[in-house]
Amino acid sequence: MAERYGYGSPLHIAARKLFPQSGVSATFPVTIYPLAVPTGAQAAMGEITLTVENNYEAAENSSGKFYIADTAVEFSVAKGDTVEDIKKSIVDAINGVLEMPVTATYTTPTETTANPPITLTSKWKGASANLITVDLPSDTMKIDGITFGKSDMGGGSKDPDVADALAKIGDVWETFIMDTFDWKDKDRLDAYQSFADERWNWLNKKGCLIAHGSTEDYATRTAVTDGRKEDKWNFLIQSTGSRALPWAICAKGLVSDIMTTADSNPALGYKGKLTGIHAAGADKQENYTVRNNAVAKGASTNVKSGDVAELCDIVTFYHPVAYGKFPPYRRVVNIVKLMNVVYNVRLIMEAEEYKEAPLCADEDVVTNPAAIQPKTVKASFFALADSLVEKAIITRSDYTKKNMTVKINSENPGRLDVTFPVKLSGNITISSSEIFFSFNRG
Repeated sequence: MAERYGYGSPLHIAARKLFPQSGVSATFPVTIYPLAVPTGAQAAMGEITLTVENNYEAAENSSGKFYIADTAVEFSVAKGDTVEDIKKSIVDAINGVLEMPVTATYTTPTETTANPPITLTSKWKGASANLITVDLPSDTMKIDGITFGKSDMGGGSKDPDVADALAKIGDVWETFIMDTFDWKDKDRLDAYQSFADERWNWLNKKGCLIAHGSTEDYATRTAVTDGRKEDKWNFLIQSTGSRALPWAICAKGLVSDIMTTADSNPALGYKGKLTGIHAAGADKQENYTVRNNAVAKGASTNVKSGDVAELCDIVTFYHPVAYGKFPPYRRVVNIVKLMNVVYNVRLIMEAEEYKEAPLCADEDVVTNPAAIQPKTVKASFFALADSLVEKAIITRSDYTKKNMTVKINSENPGRLDVTFPVKLSGNITISSSEIFFSFNRG
């Protein structure tokens, strides 16, 4: 992966979360659809500055630690080190980490630039490289006589068009797509939505959800999601205020819970922890009211459990006003349930033995073993309803059986029309309990 697409590239960073050296790893198939760097794309650049007095020398041995995205940079300072020695130590520490999303360089002082900064350059070109954060915590960057500063990464431009990758998917049913760009780009969101809408039509029947990592606060993310009320395919995996790259958050959320659960227990909602991903402090976390308002505007949320962000309310952008508080395509888990219903219906209706089989009325006495009658198909759907109830994907199989219809089309004798109404199961998000009390009197 890294050798082919680049160490520290978005694909490499995401793959390290999907397939870590230890811990939970992806048990589901993963397909990579790479994109070519567009002509004119630019890398992002930033700086780290060290402000010192003239003829600086370190008074004692010490060390420092800071973060580029979610990757730690640790460097040592020896007694007597000059500022140039320390810069070299920092540059070596950055460049010595393969998964680091940037490379670092520095130049020797000149008459015009007595103390040049360390220059950071993203390992890939595109606007997404501007999302790389540089965090210099005051408690881990205390070195006597030096004041550390930074300029944030910027100048990255021209991400590739995702249409090329989407076109490569072809007829494969990819149930989730993980985005590795800045999720707020409207044109890209439109492309994903259009692609997924087309996949969910009568002929294709291959619904597809698009996952995006997000660190944005309430105002920033709802400014985007609230304007996409009909978008039932794009959704966020949230860790508010994290310094991690969005696709690292996205990959961890998919592997630690969402896709792993969708694959093994599609009826279960998502509450996994983003272990190993930086979680912002308490001052960045959102209270219940803010989270509730975010969900109403189509934005996922997270809570913080100890030092770890925990998934909470994984919802799509979908929230048409006409559907009120509980729009049908809001929760990702419900779309996963629908995908399972569709998949199982297709197993029945697209079975090899149904193709070109004689279609006969229920009243006929038929001895041809290849013949199909509506009552036979109906029996298969009765069994499917019971199976889906057993798996808690739907509820009330009696409702499905009572309202199901299987009949030969009134105009086309070779068409079998089936209606298979289901009531999806819910998932507990709120518990309401009342306690009544009284006193025992003589």
